[in-house]
Amino acid sequence: MTFDWTKIDTNTIIGGIAPDGGIYLKSFLIDYKTEFSVEVVNASCPKCIKDYHNEFIKKYGNMENQSKYRLHPKREGLQLEFGSSIFVNNKNITDDYAEKLIKKYSELRADFTLDYLFSHYPKQTKKEVVETTETPIVRKPRKKRK
Repeated sequence: MTFDWTKIDTNTIIGGIAPDGGIYLKSFLIDYKTEFSVEVVNASCPKCIKDYHNEFIKKYGNMENQSKYRLHPKREGLQLEFGSSIFVNNKNITDDYAEKLIKKYSELRADFTLDYLFSHYPKQTKKEVVETTETPIVRKPRKKRK
């Protein structure tokens, strides 16, 4: 397999371009044919591609996630970045995704701590985030109405 298809969502497979400049769909269909011993696939049917992708997820998605981070149950499904089609949960979280979420929420909230997002996280990261979020935000006083 050229890519880990369980970490790439179906919409990206259908219309995305791989980092090497190739088309995800072409690589996905080649891997699908090889992995499931299928000769003919329907490349023009988005529902069929979603079904193919679900077969990959069923086969390989049951592997234990190796990330050091675990989201709180109420924080599952957070959008990775503004406009992103990736929604982070405990099944697909990676250390990369966690770092992006930490950066995003530390910029949005002055009182951000890792406990806000994660139920489990590496202890050394806690010190780094605390150092970066200790800068106070000074707000201008509002003018009173007459």
